[in-house]
Amino acid sequence: MYKIPTYRGFWWRWVVFAWLSVFAAPMSIGAKVVFVSPTGDDKAEGTILHPLATLPEAHARIQSGDTVYFRGGTYHVDDAQIMRVSRNYCLVFSLTKGGSSKGHTCFMGYPGERPVFDFSALYYDGRHRFAAFSLDADYLHLRNFEIVGVPVRVKGHTQSECVSAAYGSHCIVENLAMHDGMAIGYYQKHGSDNLVINCDAYNNYDDFSEGEYGGNVDGFGFHLNETSETGNRIQGCRAWRNSDDGFDLINCNTSVEISHCWAFFNGFKPTADKCDTLTFERAGDGNGFKAGGWGMGRYASRCPEICPEHRILNSMAYRNKANGFYANHHLAGCVWKNNTAWANSSNFNMVNRKSRGEAVDVPGYGHVLQDNLSYEFANKKNGGHLVMCDAEKSSLENNSFQPDGSNVQLYPSSFVSLRLAELFVERDAEGNLPPVGLLHLDNQSGLPSNMGW
Repeated sequence: MYKIPTYRGFWWRWVVFAWLSVFAAPMSIGAKVVFVSPTGDDKAEGTILHPLATLPEAHARIQSGDTVYFRGGTYHVDDAQIMRVSRNYCLVFSLTKGGSSKGHTCFMGYPGERPVFDFSALYYDGRHRFAAFSLDADYLHLRNFEIVGVPVRVKGHTQSECVSAAYGSHCIVENLAMHDGMAIGYYQKHGSDNLVINCDAYNNYDDFSEGEYGGNVDGFGFHLNETSETGNRIQGCRAWRNSDDGFDLINCNTSVEISHCWAFFNGFKPTADKCDTLTFERAGDGNGFKAGGWGMGRYASRCPEICPEHRILNSMAYRNKANGFYANHHLAGCVWKNNTAWANSSNFNMVNRKSRGEAVDVPGYGHVLQDNLSYEFANKKNGGHLVMCDAEKSSLENNSFQPDGSNVQLYPSSFVSLRLAELFVERDAEGNLPPVGLLHLDNQSGLPSNMGW
């Protein structure tokens, strides 16, 4: 069932395979299968020939370790389907029937079909945020469907979320597309050992809550509250045309690993054509990978005694409005290995905050930068390949931008491809990103093959 990607960085295939072998085992013996279809009936049996019409009805009929299959087509979600309301949120599909180490509870698009859940009709009372799919249990597995049109109906600094990881651990979110709405794609505040793999978040822009700025709408956000909530990883995911950041780890109290991910065109408003490479209207922050930090206000006091060291590996950032790879005033260093950046305002910005008590920007300290490539940066006045990094207090090895002056000169011919169409390459039937040549070093470049993503 799980085809391992074949692009560079072969070691990770075996890690993912082992992880899925343990945590994504097939349905346990005796598990029930329930079917849902846009043409179904909630009074039906829930079989493949007589499917149900809505997820809430299917959820009511399953137990731990069961599977719900969604047939292809569009599911129009309205207020009548809201499963739970909390103080601040409408948890539209609140998934509370988790599985176990013996088998996940699964919510999946039927093989060979691609269901779409359209949440644009939601309103409720205009005072609640929306969490379209809320992970409220352990050992849940979401796979192979799309989430569109998730709205924001509240004024002020607020947000909605396509997938909201509120409490779940050992969950898998796989091969989802979260797009053309006003909400964050994937958002996690609690839980351990979760894997987000082969997902896309794009064309998400909130032009309602705070005007047309579009802040607070990231592609993927991990903001874990507890230092014990470890083991969370995101792999093989793409974020583009989200009006704020692509990947955001601000206020995250434990380490997160991001690998083999792409961030491009973030911080700009969406376009009608998802493959548009020419239209750029500025919106929110626009960092590709924002790794850590607690801002420059009083929230820095929330940083744990041991500041988390996030890992950003084998990833690519292209033409994000602000920085490609960004330390975001972190209070310690992060690990940045085998990443490639091109045409961001600055490609690598390692700025740190001086201390919890001193809200002063200083050149980044404690960072590990190894085997990274920086091609061209966009801000010729204030940008750079590498900015705000204290080389004496960090470890830099075999990067194209070494501070000792041994910089590598890159040319278009250094790469297999600079074709922007490859940014939008279709995933294969299992959701994997196929091999692309974009920004990968050509074998004839004369440069070490282990550099870059």
